[in-house]
Amino acid sequence: MFKELIEAFRRRPLLNQMISEMEQMLAEAVHMYHPTADVLTGKQQLSPEVHKMIYETDRKINHLQRKIRKQLVEHLIVAPGSDVPISLILMSITKDAERVGDLCKNLLEVAEELGGTLDGGKYEERFGKILRETETLFVPTVEAFCTSDKGLGHEAVEKARHLAKECDEVISELLEDCLGCRHAVLFTLLARHLKRICSHLSNIATSVVMPLHKLDYFDEKWGDIF
Repeated sequence: MFKELIEAFRRRPLLNQMISEMEQMLAEAVHMYHPTADVLTGKQQLSPEVHKMIYETDRKINHLQRKIRKQLVEHLIVAPGSDVPISLILMSITKDAERVGDLCKNLLEVAEELGGTLDGGKYEERFGKILRETETLFVPTVEAFCTSDKGLGHEAVEKARHLAKECDEVISELLEDCLGCRHAVLFTLLARHLKRICSHLSNIATSVVMPLHKLDYFDEKWGDIF
């Protein structure tokens, strides 16, 4: 159903433009995540340039979301009853893309509080793995949306569920650890931000594999949501 709706949307210039702008939002979110993950894993130094780029890109994503939302409302006013399902889907997933941008900014804030990279120990290895795997979640999510590929959509949702579980496990370990307060708080925030990024990316992927009324329920069993 989603594929047919997208194809119908693309046959009209204004609606096709909104789809392209949604794809741009996702591309900008990827552009934010990569350097932030690199800072946390020590592949790139924390710098004013990185900070500026992250915040400027977040503003671009916010601008695109407002623009798409305005266009959708205007379109539904001019053509009431037309394209309601796909308009509601786009309204939902543009919000998810905007939240991914915010959360990437939150990751950078954690990195700045840590002074750059993760501070050694077992959590450096754990978070390094989660950061790398989360990075690989962006590709199938973006491709699934852009191509309406249900197989990639399923792949993205399953990967997100796995990563969310890993983040929860890290938080459980932190509750039992004897870390100092500062690192315990920052590592917990890092795990939560990463889990939320996975959740929002999965919400976008659900638009390809689920009907409108079941969007966002990535954490439920497949048998319950189909």
